Amino acid sequence: MKNLSARAFLLVSLTAGMGAAAACFFSSGRAFAGDNVTVAVLGIEASEGVPDSVAVGVTDALRQRMSMLSGYRLVQGRDLVEVKLVFSCPDEAPACIGQAAKSLGASRLIFGEVKSAGSDAYSIALKLFDADKGVVESWTADQLSRAQASGPALLAPAQKWLAALTGQSLPGALHLQGGVVGASVTIDGVAAGVMGSGGLTIPNVAAAKHELTVTKPGYSPAKKSVTLSSGETRDVAIELVAVAPAPVETPSAETAVVEFAAPSPTEPSETVREEPTSSGSGGGRIGFKVAAWIALPLGLAAVGYGIYWSVQVSDANSILDPLRRFPCPGTTIPSCDQNGNSVRDLTPAELDYRNRTKSLGDRYQTYQWIWYGAGTALLATSAVFFYLGYLSHPSGATADARGSSWQFVPVFSPNGVSAMAFTTF
Repeated sequence: MKNLSARAFLLVSLTAGMGAAAACFFSSGRAFAGDNVTVAVLGIEASEGVPDSVAVGVTDALRQRMSMLSGYRLVQGRDLVEVKLVFSCPDEAPACIGQAAKSLGASRLIFGEVKSAGSDAYSIALKLFDADKGVVESWTADQLSRAQASGPALLAPAQKWLAALTGQSLPGALHLQGGVVGASVTIDGVAAGVMGSGGLTIPNVAAAKHELTVTKPGYSPAKKSVTLSSGETRDVAIELVAVAPAPVETPSAETAVVEFAAPSPTEPSETVREEPTSSGSGGGRIGFKVAAWIALPLGLAAVGYGIYWSVQVSDANSILDPLRRFPCPGTTIPSCDQNGNSVRDLTPAELDYRNRTKSLGDRYQTYQWIWYGAGTALLATSAVFFYLGYLSHPSGATADARGSSWQFVPVFSPNGVSAMAFTTF
């Protein structure tokens, strides 16, 4: 009885300990990711001949893209013209700009101006100022057509400008073609979607080498390595080969005949009864032990993936909170934030950005529950196998020798994993 209790305690402690370790791993990664550089985007200055709406659109696009850039945390900014007036900065002197950065609680400032570049284009000049060092860390200049100078069309150029200022590579996209409709696709071991009639497009893929895997029951898995450059969109052809069904062998007439020899009359037959060994059912118990140790880390890894997607859902919610709008109770004001404070209505670009972020958050939430469900099923299976491999009575023992006992048998079905129990007396 003491051995049984000790083994049960060891199993529970091991599972809880490894689960806590996985949670700590992801939590520590979360804390590290939160230690970002604070940056404020000042309102872009419009030179003579440039409509103020163009400068406002460029500023909003830069702030939206900066809020999604890893390694940086966006803080509230002001207009560049206002900063110059408040701190008396006639020529953007480093000392004056640095003082403005400290007042905003930012260690980096992004500012610049928009100039007219003919009848159908604008010239954009942007600078990234390091307030800690008091120097302009980097700068970039680009031309923008008038057709791109408003609304969502500004988001792509803004992403390119921030990549040039911060030195970060632009995310790209992969478009998978061919394959089989309904095939599951993973990129670097993470589920990315299912192939449709037009293939599958995976957006926001980092510039690096990636491993793609496409699987579907009845087909051999297809694997391919793809190296993506900064901002590149690449077409990838995938082909799945159907697996031929294994031939079913039918016993021949010769092998189906079994002969039994009658015992010799001079040699009395004896019934030999094998005594059960102390190790129980031998190979069967070893199989349960191996299966238990395989299912346990797989279950913990699945729970870890669930925690990872939970973090992604939380990040999406933190981005959406400033963009949420609610009716103001008891007033004629049309829009309030989640704290009941009156705020302006969202621009079409902000509405589009909010909808895309919400769609992405919903997908992350689906991944989160899929991995949690898989992890729970694997850990439950591991617990059943641990019991059968380490804690259950030997299957060869008689009822008289061991008294009444319970036996548990795992049952697998398309809907999940369960266990069936029976007892002997």
